[in-house]
Amino acid sequence: MYALQTVGSTTSSVKDDSEVLELDDGGNSIVEQIITNSYAVKRSENPTANGIQSSSSHPAMHSFERKNVDDSDSIGLCFWALFQAVGLTCVTAIICRTIIYRNGYFETNPENNTTSITKSQFSNWHYTLTTVGFIYLYANSIFMIRKSKKSNVTLPYIMLHTFAYIVSALGLYAMYVHKETGKPRHRKFYEGHVFSIHSWTGVFAAALFTVQWLSAVLAFMMPCLHNLGLPFGKIFSLYTVLVSTICLIAGTNHHALYSLKEQYQQYSPESLVLNGFGMMVIVFLFLIIYTIIKTNKH
Repeated sequence: MYALQTVGSTTSSVKDDSEVLELDDGGNSIVEQIITNSYAVKRSENPTANGIQSSSSHPAMHSFERKNVDDSDSIGLCFWALFQAVGLTCVTAIICRTIIYRNGYFETNPENNTTSITKSQFSNWHYTLTTVGFIYLYANSIFMIRKSKKSNVTLPYIMLHTFAYIVSALGLYAMYVHKETGKPRHRKFYEGHVFSIHSWTGVFAAALFTVQWLSAVLAFMMPCLHNLGLPFGKIFSLYTVLVSTICLIAGTNHHALYSLKEQYQQYSPESLVLNGFGMMVIVFLFLIIYTIIKTNKH
């Protein structure tokens, strides 16, 4: 406060103690209110009494986050549609080729009204079932793990994975029956089961698939193995799908050279279908690898 002094008299404009105390108390209360409001903003992240909002609770920030979520959902939906379209194209190509050019999957006898499977049709079953099991269904089980974004193995994943494993095993058994059907009668066992690179990679792919399926089942049945089994299964699934694709491409090329012979070099319609099928399988492999890489990053 200040004082004014004149000649002959002294006049003080100093306010009394009560006014000074009132002024000090008012300043202290303002400071306390500011500190309290700042602590409230940090604790609750909610708007303050003065209408000031934190960055995390601002409507613009919420709209930005919703936009990012919507964009990621739309990208995921487009990728899923492309993933399914390419996979179903592979399955459709091998089925149409079998029905149009290779007498289908069953042989019907109108006289006896019976249905049977010939030796060549067992080969048709082999290529179709391995494509559906090792490639399409197996890839969809991987995509299911990516979409779940969980740290555990779910029951739908185990069911689809098991179904893919059964279909793949039936495809391998079909080729076994195909070769055993054509063996000489005096031999107890056909000696030409595993002689080509296609056969070797097929056995290797089946072994990898078995190990990966067992790890998934153990991670599902024993919760203590979730954190260990799921990353191991994701990495192992990459190896399995790579070997399975190599096996399928090698088998398709071997089958085309063996069955089409000169027609394969003359760009016959069946040869074009088989080559297109092989290219689509490679594109599908790229999509599977992208799915596995994105899953491991998350």
